[in-house]
Amino acid sequence: MSGLKVYSTSVTGSREIKSQQSEVTRILDGKNIKYELVDISQDNALREEMRTRSGNPKAIPPQIFNGDHYCGDYELFVEAVEQNTLQEFLKLA
Repeated sequence: MSGLKVYSTSVTGSREIKSQQSEVTRILDGKNIKYELVDISQDNALREEMRTRSGNPKAIPPQIFNGDHYCGDYELFVEAVEQNTLQEFLKLA
């Protein structure tokens, strides 16, 4: 497994989740950082994979991974952006 993956969902009633997913992808696109979007709404196995890999049985999207390494969730992503440590957070540096 290699490359950046963002676990998201295309089916949610939560405006907060939609907004967070959109902000993560907007920032990554704006910085020309390539990533794969994994839509967990297409398969329950993907949701379980996201939760297992993040170590949190209640994890909700967006969750970010680089290869086998868990980078973090939305809050940690935003913190890294604010502290200008996004490359380190994404394990790209």
